[in-house]
Amino acid sequence: MQKSLSKNAFYKAVLNVFNLIVPLLVNPYIMNVLDVELYGAYNRVYAEFTVFLTLGAFGIYNYGVREISQVRSHPDKVNRLFTSLFVIGVLANVVVGIIYVIYFSMVSSGIDFYIYAIMMIQLVGNMFYIEFINEAAENYRFITVKTILIRIGYLVSIFLFVRKPTDILPYTAVVCLTVFLNNFVSFVYLKRSLHFVWKHVSIVRHLVPLIIALILANVEILYGQLDKLMIGRYLGDVEVSYYVIPTTLIGMISTVPLSLVSVAIPRLSTMIGEGDRDGYVSVLNQTRDVFFAMLTPMCLGVVILAPEIMQIYGGDNYAGCWPVLVIAALIRLFGFGNQSIVMNLMMYINGLEKKMVWLLGLFGFVNLGMNVVLIWTGLFTTETALFTTGIATILFSVVAFRYTVKVLHLPIKMISSSQVKYLLVSVLFIPVGIVMKMLPGGAIVHAVLTMIPCILLYGLALYYWQDDLLVLILKKCKLERFLPKQTKK
Repeated sequence: MQKSLSKNAFYKAVLNVFNLIVPLLVNPYIMNVLDVELYGAYNRVYAEFTVFLTLGAFGIYNYGVREISQVRSHPDKVNRLFTSLFVIGVLANVVVGIIYVIYFSMVSSGIDFYIYAIMMIQLVGNMFYIEFINEAAENYRFITVKTILIRIGYLVSIFLFVRKPTDILPYTAVVCLTVFLNNFVSFVYLKRSLHFVWKHVSIVRHLVPLIIALILANVEILYGQLDKLMIGRYLGDVEVSYYVIPTTLIGMISTVPLSLVSVAIPRLSTMIGEGDRDGYVSVLNQTRDVFFAMLTPMCLGVVILAPEIMQIYGGDNYAGCWPVLVIAALIRLFGFGNQSIVMNLMMYINGLEKKMVWLLGLFGFVNLGMNVVLIWTGLFTTETALFTTGIATILFSVVAFRYTVKVLHLPIKMISSSQVKYLLVSVLFIPVGIVMKMLPGGAIVHAVLTMIPCILLYGLALYYWQDDLLVLILKKCKLERFLPKQTKK
């Protein structure tokens, strides 16, 4: 029986809200406890380690979700595919792990060496990363409960073991062990119903599409990951933190609307596999509109409250990087938001990954070129590095969307009338914020006084339009009586 898309979105949203709350509790504590230089070194090392982690993942996750979604009603095919992808994952992580050890043994010393070494735990955990099975089977209830319990353990461990400015190694260990445990628990859970079918292991057949998926994952390094590496090289470790903290924060906030994209992938993949074109277009349009109905007010709200947010979240050490948060929020709305829809819900699941890789690579090198020009002209800063990434992302989104619509003959506009309405209402947050900041009070007071009228304003607008997002929320909360009669039907 096909699971409810709205229930899947609910579980995914609950998980993402929880994953947002935990960092909001932990990160301010971490940023105020740990030494600024040591935390900067951690962020720099992690930026480099992410490259190896991506190589070890070998594109298996996205490929696995797509492929298993299309055969999930055939257990024998699922077992064969699972076995093949698991073997490939183990081999990829072993090879990458050896290269990683050689690399950090040559380039690091002192505390850096131990940070690099501890992160090996995540590469081991990568071998057991078969969460794509749960995603394809839409087991979002299990994913949510499991992750919440493990994240609670992470929260407790942080406060128990990270107590001094020099506790960067315990912090690294807690982060890596949490990732390992999350992957391993899913592996044990799924192995109850999955079986290794060694006689039918197929590696060569999957290599080409996996290499494409791998290239896709690595091409994205030419965007945000490239910024971190270049900032660490030319501006120093502390500036890496000034980049990472705001961009990570806006990324956490946007996980709630992104849950819609994640849960829609298996459903849309199934529709494509069954040839249900009309159903695909309908779900795609609805998913995109609800996605931007949530993302737009979130991002513009962050723009208005960026100084207050960084003061509350980062404390005095990181309050000054609020301009980076403003740029990151705008890029998330106009760049990465559209990119997520085009890449995940349009190109990849329709088999256009080769073209997607080519376009990502093209505009990734555009981003690299702009950064080089900034360095050459002496204008390279944390803010300008992020700004060029935003330009490259927007260019990719526009070109990729136009190409996909043309090739697939999709009756979809890049900007819907609903998206325009969400933006126009959210822009009204600006005068509201200006007025509220004139009132006496600190960062928390100004944030609360701004958020309340903005939420009311946006909610009234959604009610007036009878918007799908509000209808969905009211129905899930058993408040249908507040809906207009024509909507109830």
